Amino acid sequence: MTTALKRLLWMNISSGIIFNYMGIFINLFIWEKGNQIFDVAWFNLVMFLAWGVAFMYGANLLSKFTIGSVMRVAAIGAGVTFVLLSWVHFEPKILYITLIAIPVGLTNGLYGSANNMGISLFGKGKEFSVFFSAVSVIGQLISFLNPLFFAVIIKWMGFTASFFIMFIFIALMIFTSYFVPPISLKEANEPVFRKFRLGQVFATPQLKWMIPSLIAGGFFIQFQGIFSLIFTFSVTQDKLSIALLQIMYTSFTIACVFIYRRLSRTRKISDNKWLTFGMAAAAAGFLLALFPTPLILILSNILTTIGLFFFGTIWSSRQFLVTYPLEPIHQTRVMVWRELILVISRMFLLALILGIQDFDGNVFKAVMIFSFSSALLIPYFSRKSDESAENMVIKGVES
Repeated sequence: MTTALKRLLWMNISSGIIFNYMGIFINLFIWEKGNQIFDVAWFNLVMFLAWGVAFMYGANLLSKFTIGSVMRVAAIGAGVTFVLLSWVHFEPKILYITLIAIPVGLTNGLYGSANNMGISLFGKGKEFSVFFSAVSVIGQLISFLNPLFFAVIIKWMGFTASFFIMFIFIALMIFTSYFVPPISLKEANEPVFRKFRLGQVFATPQLKWMIPSLIAGGFFIQFQGIFSLIFTFSVTQDKLSIALLQIMYTSFTIACVFIYRRLSRTRKISDNKWLTFGMAAAAAGFLLALFPTPLILILSNILTTIGLFFFGTIWSSRQFLVTYPLEPIHQTRVMVWRELILVISRMFLLALILGIQDFDGNVFKAVMIFSFSSALLIPYFSRKSDESAENMVIKGVES
């Protein structure tokens, strides 16, 4: 792994603590306002709208500023979030949830644009898999320790105390941002949003297969992301118990990391097979959710967490690997479209989730089956993308 990627990895550690907290405890904070699926879904829907806008704006900022500068703006957005959570409370609830969701989305979008650009410019071939595997391991360690630490803080001292502690990690994120590679798109001869039509950006067959893969991927990660939390909150609302369940899920992911690395070295198992296995596990987890008893919901979360590991490690690294041969400005356009497609597909699923009242209704079953089908389609789209790349190489050799 290059020095530049190692520095980005350190940045991922400092920011990962903040994003892990946001993903679990802000959603729990919203859930406790009324134990309504609608509230959590609305929060995430508004967040992803802000996320998509911020990602586009962040990509535009990179033509003038370095990725470190954009990351610092993202950190300021995180600071605004915790200021609002600490000192601003009002009714109606939906407006309050909206107000909290906007800076959370801005933080994620700005940071994502800068981080993705750094990865795509500095990664080389197999380094993408190494980097995303390292990110996954570190993310799991954060997921192991972070929930337990903050659950104890919240249980003994309340949410407000945990909000104050987050300012320390925001300061750490700002400090770390000064050590990431000082790269930008200042050298590009044209703006990011010129030649930005979908057909112009995804011009090759391999890139075109990214589009359905991204749509299916967005459906999968959104269903898994929101319902893994809601299932956990439905089983228990005790902060420490929630943290312990998160740690258990993380333990299964760490086991997957060990098995994946061990078998990848000793046996020739293709990444396509690993991805298929992961998505099959996730699909089985989705089906189990049709029987929403506490133990079944926990088992469902274990299976979808296993699927998410293989999705995050293999699928994500492949997406970046496809963009590696492209010019930096083209890479940026692909990354922006990639994020927009993911955000739009996630928002579409969240809009459906707004109508879910409980786990027994037909709306939940329809959304679950839809997500189940999406998970099973991901390996197919990934395989078609590989076949397109191979065909292009064969045609190049023949010509």
